[in-house]
Amino acid sequence: MALTTVGTVINNAKLVLQEVTSAGTRWTNEELIGWLNESYQAIVQIKPDASTENASHELAEGTRQQIPADGLRLIDVVRNTASGSKKMGIMVASRQSLDTTRRGWHADPPSIDIEQYIFDDQDPTRFYTYPPAATGAEVEIIYSAVPAPHDVSQGLEGLANEAIKLNDSFGPIITDYILYRAYSKDAEHAKNLNRAQLHMEAYMTALGQKVEVDRSISPNASDSSSNPTGSVGRARG
Repeated sequence: MALTTVGTVINNAKLVLQEVTSAGTRWTNEELIGWLNESYQAIVQIKPDASTENASHELAEGTRQQIPADGLRLIDVVRNTASGSKKMGIMVASRQSLDTTRRGWHADPPSIDIEQYIFDDQDPTRFYTYPPAATGAEVEIIYSAVPAPHDVSQGLEGLANEAIKLNDSFGPIITDYILYRAYSKDAEHAKNLNRAQLHMEAYMTALGQKVEVDRSISPNASDSSSNPTGSVGRARG
């Protein structure tokens, strides 16, 4: 859970904008909060795992499945969770492999024990299951979802102590996005256009670096330490 508050982010942006009035003159608090909400959408589009949901999901009968309505993109299908299932883990498979080995797999007998799932990047909110899901089949899924927006009607005073909807590490990135949108409002002036571009570049650079860092330190990344796990195992052997 984030500790950074809406008030902190908005006041940091106002400090850079030199917006000294409590309600805002050139840039109102409501505008800035609106751009804060917009930043969530922009960030999650580029880094889907910035906001994820881990939930038990009831499957539709058959092979074709849909993630919940608030979902942006499927990330993983973890395991079976139906009460009568064997609670097995679920492996990702390619459609080509199933189509090659079992041409009629969509018509195979249904089961509440799902063994594999198929995902297509071109259709990110849907996936297919094998064997076909029977009535009552349920699985644990991880999916990306844009956070619910802050209620702009509450104003800065009402939202000041409300936590931002992403991890604290996204605070500076969110601030740069807000400043990009704020200076874009006056983009007819070359000075403000340049400032808008600078903050957009800072936003994109920081977000790109975060993607790379998260990938490099992921438990799924190759172990490049001086004492990798594989070496320990071999030494003990």
